[in-house]
Formats: sequence, C-alpha cells, structure tokens
Amino acid sequence: MQVPSDAEILDAFGVTPETEDEPWIKVVRVEDVVLSFDEHAASVRLRWFQGGEPVVDLYREGASRLLVRSGRGESYAVVEFTDGELAVRIHPSVRITSRHD
Repeated sequence: MQVPSDAEILDAFGVTPETEDEPWIKVVRVEDVVLSFDEHAASVRLRWFQGGEPVVDLYREGASRLLVRSGRGESYAVVEFTDGELAVRIHPSVRITSRHD
C-alpha cells in the first residue's frame, strides 16, 4: 500500500501522524476524526466521533493507496481499493463517501 509521507500529512491536516503499540501503524487525529492505517497489512480504519461517542467506525483491508489533499479551504483523505474508494473530507466539515465498483 502506498501512503503519504508524514510531511504530506502535516501539510494537509496540520498534524503529524502518531504511532501506537505497533510502530508500523500510523494514526492521524484531526478534531473528531481518527484515521489509522497499516501500510504492511494494507488496512485502514476511520472513526468519527461526536460528543465523544463514535458515530462512524469503518475498517477495510486491501487498500492500494492512501492520498491526502488540501486546498481551497478543504482537506481530505482518499483511500483507493481495487474495487472502489473511500473519501473523507475533514474540513470545512466531515463528509464520508464510499464508492464500490
């Protein structure tokens, strides 16, 4: 799985990825959204919280690429899979879309 550099994540979201128990798993926390990814296992997990409660908790394996982008007041992550993609806009408000072929 291709992943962005820490510098690209910092540029897009203003935060540096953290590591947890397993150093190869990176976690990006931006306001109420937590995106974690495992480059070796090609997996991603997206959690969105409101008032401390999880509203969305998605986990998928088989990711081929994770992209982060920002510009024109928006920042978002796109996870590409062989059968579609998961897009998460974080700014100016959270919007999650999923497309499967």
